[in-house]
Amino acid sequence: MTFLRLASLVVLTLCASVAQAQSAAPKELSALLASQAAAEALTSCDKLGHKISVTVLDRNGLTRAVLKHERATPHTLDSSRGKAYTIVTLGPIFKKDLQSELVAQLAANPAAAALTSVPGILLLPGAVLIKSGDEVIGSIGVGGAPSGLVDEGCAKAGVEKIASSLK
Repeated sequence: MTFLRLASLVVLTLCASVAQAQSAAPKELSALLASQAAAEALTSCDKLGHKISVTVLDRNGLTRAVLKHERATPHTLDSSRGKAYTIVTLGPIFKKDLQSELVAQLAANPAAAALTSVPGILLLPGAVLIKSGDEVIGSIGVGGAPSGLVDEGCAKAGVEKIASSLK
């Protein structure tokens, strides 16, 4: 084999490896998409007359976006983050995309009560995983409506707003 043919083969192999690595790289939740999801969740609850806070986290539980309605009470910031953190950290383990489903499953297991002592965990409905295909890339949590299921509905609206951009 000539040097030129060998060099061409090496270059082609490297290009294929780079392309494969890029396609296998995990998707990330951009700040722009996180902000759009948060804004939609806030708007959705506001239309229902609820003054809420929204927190969007990445797959590692790090904050990507936070919005608080100007008339939402201060504790709603903590509850929205706690819900988002709980679903992004425990949802994949228990194979649940909705906080309400996770809470229901854990309520049926008396030993799960110990999870409430883990810092950051809040076992109340009101959060949804954000996925790209089957891959978890983040979560959105809402706090402040009179029901966790209403919070969760607003969180779902946020995810639906950005769904076409997650593919």
